[in-house]
Amino acid sequence: MDIKIEHDSENKLLGRKEIEFTISYKGATPTKEQVREAICKRLNISPELTVVVNISPLYGTSESRALAHSYSSKEAMAVEKKYLAERAAKKAGKAAKEEPKAEAKAEAKEEKPAEEKKE
Repeated sequence: MDIKIEHDSENKLLGRKEIEFTISYKGATPTKEQVREAICKRLNISPELTVVVNISPLYGTSESRALAHSYSSKEAMAVEKKYLAERAAKKAGKAAKEEPKAEAKAEAKEEKPAEEKKE
C-alpha cells in the first residue's frame, strides 16, 4: 500500500491534525484499520488517537482518497463522532491483544522444526 499525502492541516480549535491522502493498492480496497496503521507508521503518530473518517475508492482504478483525524489527546478526541472514536479505540485494543498471540504462534512454529531435527 502506497500513501501520498495530498493535504495536511492543523485544526487548533479542535486539537487535531486533518490529513487528506491518496492510497494506491493492489486487490481489494484496504480496511479503515489497515489504512490507520499505515498512516500512523508513515507520519509517526499514535494509532489510539487517530481515526480514519472515510475511504472513497476512485472509479476504475486501484486508488482511494481518504481522510484521517489525528488528535493531540484523548480529551480532544471527544469532539469526534462517538461511533468513530469508539470503533477506533476498540480495534486498536484488539490489535494490541492479537500481536502477542501472533508472536507466540510464530515462535511455536519456529520451535517445532528445531525439536524434530533433534530426534
